Amino acid sequence: MNGGEQVKRLMSLDALRGFDMFFITGGSDLVIALCAALGFGDCWLAAQMHHVPWAGFAHHDTIFPLFLFLAGVSWPFSHAAQVKRGRTAWQIHRKVFVRMATLFVMEMCLSGLLRIRPDFRLSGVLAYIGVSWGVAAILFMHVRRFGSRLALVAALLVGYWALLRFGIAPDAPAGADSYSKEWNIISYFDRQLWPTHLYVKGVYEPESLLSLAGGTALALLGMCTGAWLRNDVFSPAKRAGGLVLAAGVSFVLTLFFRFALDCAVVKALWTPSFVLAAATYSFATIALFYWLVDVMGWQKWTFYFRVIGMNSILIYVMMRLGVLHHLGKFLSGGCVELAGAPWGAVIRALGLLAAGWLVLYVCYRKNAFLKV
Repeated sequence: MNGGEQVKRLMSLDALRGFDMFFITGGSDLVIALCAALGFGDCWLAAQMHHVPWAGFAHHDTIFPLFLFLAGVSWPFSHAAQVKRGRTAWQIHRKVFVRMATLFVMEMCLSGLLRIRPDFRLSGVLAYIGVSWGVAAILFMHVRRFGSRLALVAALLVGYWALLRFGIAPDAPAGADSYSKEWNIISYFDRQLWPTHLYVKGVYEPESLLSLAGGTALALLGMCTGAWLRNDVFSPAKRAGGLVLAAGVSFVLTLFFRFALDCAVVKALWTPSFVLAAATYSFATIALFYWLVDVMGWQKWTFYFRVIGMNSILIYVMMRLGVLHHLGKFLSGGCVELAGAPWGAVIRALGLLAAGWLVLYVCYRKNAFLKV
C-alpha cells in the first residue's frame, strides 16, 4: 500500500450485503413461491433456496459465509479510518474486543438467555461472526504483509483439514466417517463441553466455537480482499480483474481439497472445502458488484439493496425476533387470503420483503443505523 490509499466507503459493498440479506428476509420465500405458482415447485432454482441437509452446497449455504466475508472486506477501510482519526492501537483493539463481546451476547439473548431458558444456545450466527471476525481482525493488524496473511489462511485451512480428516470421535465405530454428523471430532467435543446448548441438543452445533479456524480463514480472506480494493497502485479495472482471478484460484483449491484431500463440503463444520467454495462465490460476487457499481458507475439500481445492506444487523434482529413476520402479515394478510393457493404464498413473500424494506427506508431517511 502507498500513501494514496482510499479510505472511502465502497457503495458496492453495501449493495452486495443488501443483496445477500435479501434472501433471508423474504427473497428465498419469493423464489420458492414463484416456482411453485408457475408449476416448477421441484426445480433446481427452488432447491437452491434451502440448506443442504449436511454435506453439499446450495445457494442458501452462501448467505452466512458471504456476510462474514463482507464483514472482513469492511475491516481494512474501518481500520484505516480509525488510524486516520488518531486512534491508538490499544483503542482499536479494544473496539474489536467490544464488538466481539457485543455480538456474542446479542446472539445468546436472541437464543433464549433473556427468557431464562437453561438450554439457551451458546453460539449462533452473530456469535460466530463476532468471534471469527474479531480473531481475523487482530491477526490482520499484527500480520502486515499481504503474502504472510495468505500464508496464515493456508495454515488455518490445512491444519483444520488435518484435524477433521484424521480426528474422529473416540466412541465412533470402526470405519465411521470423520465428516459425518455424529462422529466428527468437533461435534464430539461440543457434546462433552455443553451438550444442552447446541442447535440440535446433544448432537451438533452448526456454528460451533470449535470450528472457528474455518470462519477465521474466510474473514481473513475478506480482509485481504478489502486491502486489495484499497490499493490504488492498480486501476479499479485491474482490482476487479484480481478478484476474478482470486475466484478462479479459490475454485481450483476447492476441487483440490474436495477430491485430492478427500475433504467433504459441510457448512455445519465449516470444512476447508466449504470455506473455499464460499470464498469462490464471495470473490465472484464482489468482483461483479465492484465492477458494475464502483468501476462502471451504475449505481441507481443498487438503492433497494443498499438500504438493506446499510442496516443489515437491524433487519436480521427483526427477523429473529419475529417482528418482520408480523409486519409482513399486517401488510399482506388480507390479500394472501383473497388470492389463495398458490399465489397467496407469492404475495406473502412480497409483503415480508416490503415490510422489512419500508422500516429500513425510514431508518435510512432518519440516518438511524444499528451498528455494533
